[in-house]
Amino acid sequence: MNSLRARRRFAIALGTGALLMLLSDSVPAQEVIRISSYRARFGRNAEISRITDEEITGVYAGMKGLKWVKFYLDPVSGERGSVTLWESRAALDAYMKSEARRGILAKLQPLIDGEVTSKIYVVYERKK
Repeated sequence: MNSLRARRRFAIALGTGALLMLLSDSVPAQEVIRISSYRARFGRNAEISRITDEEITGVYAGMKGLKWVKFYLDPVSGERGSVTLWESRAALDAYMKSEARRGILAKLQPLIDGEVTSKIYVVYERKK
């Protein structure tokens, strides 16, 4: 009896695993948005804008899986950051581990207070 029950459980687990594998191949990757933020040190907004325009934008331009990037700033509070749209969470994760990201952080770190923080959200679109 226990042997039959164990075989049934194994068959169900095997079938479920096969179904999940089929679904993962047929379902497209879901887009994600990353909202990053940081605070500029007093008097450093112009320098951060220059680096963003001349260097960081170019790094993002060659990033695999990146659909677009927009930068924002509040010149009064010094809060700055970016919003990026990625083809998939895997593409974003690859960027987060990349040398390119480490290079961006190295350029910004002397100009900001604290750390760069981010939130990541799955993109939701109404079905047509």
